[in-house]
Amino acid sequence: MTTPVPLPPLEAVLGRPRRAALDAFAGLGWRPWATPIGLDAARRRILNVDLSEPDVALHRDGDVAAVAHVETDLEGIVTHVEVVGAEPADPIRVALALLGDTGPPRAEGGTEARAWVWGPESGARATVGNEPARLWVCAERAYGDRLWLVATLVRRD
Repeated sequence: MTTPVPLPPLEAVLGRPRRAALDAFAGLGWRPWATPIGLDAARRRILNVDLSEPDVALHRDGDVAAVAHVETDLEGIVTHVEVVGAEPADPIRVALALLGDTGPPRAEGGTEARAWVWGPESGARATVGNEPARLWVCAERAYGDRLWLVATLVRRD
């Protein structure tokens, strides 16, 4: 099962030190983020670059194809990763690639914006490092249904 952009397994990112998580992206061809001189406002919006500063980017044909941002807890362990790609993605295929078959998602939204959530609220039993994990995937018609996912550890302590 593949995704529109190469993504490391969630086990290589979530619950890992920040450096290890970024190295997992680098191993798939992602590079440290540096704002390209030619990145226009439309492409910035598609990639959500105005919402958070990416940590790494994937380039294709001289353009930014996707960006990723990680967040850590106080110990420097990644608890949240956000990936935004410029190309459309099938949320079910993305979830299968990252989580395996964890059951149906909780789906919401309408034709303009839709979201799919696999996690405790959908009955999914996905875990990363023995902790519950949540995968949120969104498609918005205004942005061509591009890949936008957020994966988090669901910590309860």
